[in-house]
Amino acid sequence: MLILPSIASANQADLKGEIAKLGNHPYLHFDIEDGNFVPNITFGMKTVRALRPLTAANFDAHLMVTDPMDYIPALLKLNFKAIAFHWESVGYPMIAINAIRYGGAKAGIALNPRTSADTILDYLSVADYVLVMTSEPDGHGDCFQPNVIAKIKRLHDAAPDLPIVADGGIYDQLLPLVRDAGVNITVMGRAVFSAEEPLRAIEKYSHI
Repeated sequence: MLILPSIASANQADLKGEIAKLGNHPYLHFDIEDGNFVPNITFGMKTVRALRPLTAANFDAHLMVTDPMDYIPALLKLNFKAIAFHWESVGYPMIAINAIRYGGAKAGIALNPRTSADTILDYLSVADYVLVMTSEPDGHGDCFQPNVIAKIKRLHDAAPDLPIVADGGIYDQLLPLVRDAGVNITVMGRAVFSAEEPLRAIEKYSHI
């Protein structure tokens, strides 16, 4: 299991120090929330730009924003390797997919917990991965929603070779559940950054 540590769950007053705790881990995940598409606000582009020189890690983004095209070009300039936009936020998904791919990054389609897997089946062949939100971004602990397991299985059955990312409310005991459903990659925030040794926690989780 590949673990993507979400910097949104780190100590926001010491992001430089929090990134340093990850050592040489090659990935860093950005949950970018605009306060409109979801009620929370995380990072603006100014903060993302400031963090780019601090690590050689591969950056990826989960855009929980009203208009992904307001962010995609700037993220590509910062050498983001993967960008997932929400299906629910776009009228014409291929515009975002093509913009991301032409910019040299992998394009992911993200789904809210209540959005059916069937809505994107026709697009699985053109996406590089799917990100399934496994909790609601409610600002109150983001509890894992077990009903998403059926959705993950549906996506995996429809496209067995397509990577599936699980994002939201996942801790170590849930990793076998999402893995067995078809998840290859898991975003983990508090489970990583609340650990005494975040890098060791990532290594532990990746082998569960």
